[in-house]
Amino acid sequence: MPSKTNGNLHQRAREIEDWVEEAFIDSNGIFYTYLDTKTGGPLTDASFAPGQVPIHLPGTEGFTAAEWHNYENTGMTTGAYLQALLYRYEMERDATAMRQARRCFEALKYNYDLGRQLEEGFLPKLYGNRFSEQTSSDQVLYVMLALDHFHLHASDAEKKLIDRMIANLIGFWVRRGYRYKYFWHQDMLWPLGRFPSLLLMGYKHGGGETFKKEYDRLLAMGVNKEPVELRLAPKLRGEVPATPYEIKHQAWLIGEMEGAVSMDTMELDYLLRNDPANEWAGYWKKSIKQIWDEGKLAMAPDGTMYVHVLVDFKTRKPRRPEPEYFRESEGPHDWIGFRYIAGARSCDSTFLARSAVQAEPHLRDPEMRDIARLVLHSIDRDGLRTYYDPDRYPPELKHRTEFYSGDGTANWLWAYWQGRKEGVIAADE
Repeated sequence: MPSKTNGNLHQRAREIEDWVEEAFIDSNGIFYTYLDTKTGGPLTDASFAPGQVPIHLPGTEGFTAAEWHNYENTGMTTGAYLQALLYRYEMERDATAMRQARRCFEALKYNYDLGRQLEEGFLPKLYGNRFSEQTSSDQVLYVMLALDHFHLHASDAEKKLIDRMIANLIGFWVRRGYRYKYFWHQDMLWPLGRFPSLLLMGYKHGGGETFKKEYDRLLAMGVNKEPVELRLAPKLRGEVPATPYEIKHQAWLIGEMEGAVSMDTMELDYLLRNDPANEWAGYWKKSIKQIWDEGKLAMAPDGTMYVHVLVDFKTRKPRRPEPEYFRESEGPHDWIGFRYIAGARSCDSTFLARSAVQAEPHLRDPEMRDIARLVLHSIDRDGLRTYYDPDRYPPELKHRTEFYSGDGTANWLWAYWQGRKEGVIAADE
């Protein structure tokens, strides 16, 4: 559960880092997506009790549930941990942090090299620590940003390799018109607003004028004039009709806000730091504020966040939904296939803490500083659980509350160490 006392954040960071090094890193340096809270190790078939229904999506049939879970987000977790280690090194010049950072870089290179089985530049999800044909642009975003940061500290040979990796990673998407399959989607057009930051990065790392022209083309289309991941605003504008579930409760349902806020903030922060004079910069700042205002609605008072939150039609105030089943015809569709709203809490508020740390230099918003500090002070090592509140899940889903979260853990460390560098977190806090 979340910590009841503040404690010392520097000491807590070191405890979490020791835990990561002991339990979260596989033999190739990849950072697991989950650990089993019962064993302290990666998930196995025994992590899923009889009668429970683990996530198993189209395109993952050749992998066990444990193989799928352990490696689903390892581009994100390994990239986020690399960021944390680099900020720690920049604050403390700790040789151990740089050694661990270099191991993360080698792990990302290992992931990149496995992708050559399809083509160079494809970043596969490593289910079971082996090649799959699944990927996602969020994994690529985390990896490319981490590589860009590591470039500042890399050897000449590593710099050359990073330049090649970054150019090929974004080139994969450009060549396909930003289309690639995603589980049950066979030819999905990925959100175009995700790509300007990656194109600018590719150009910065010597990928050529093609990337700069494509960057300018997408900006002119207005693909990120507002946040890519908005959940509430389209509903308020009438672009998305209310579902029977929402009409029943007279409230809009939004969920998984940690991913929405963190990805938009990462992309826009990169643009503002690397192209601050661009004519679109004012929109980028407004977009960060807009996505932040949506995301903070999901914050729980104890520093965790609600997986789903209801926003009242009239008052626009958020409230926690009650656990409830609903028929398929009532909607909304949950991407993992379960028709269930839990109103459970999650440690994924650490995504919001890291987003606040990145956004605060652009907006100088005291609320962002306060929320980042609340999250880090509230969640200790044992609180880094994917979901709390097992009483809010039916028996076949209770396994979701028995995992430690690699995403939450890596983002806690990233938020802390970048927060130290940005002055959001004090050294003696």
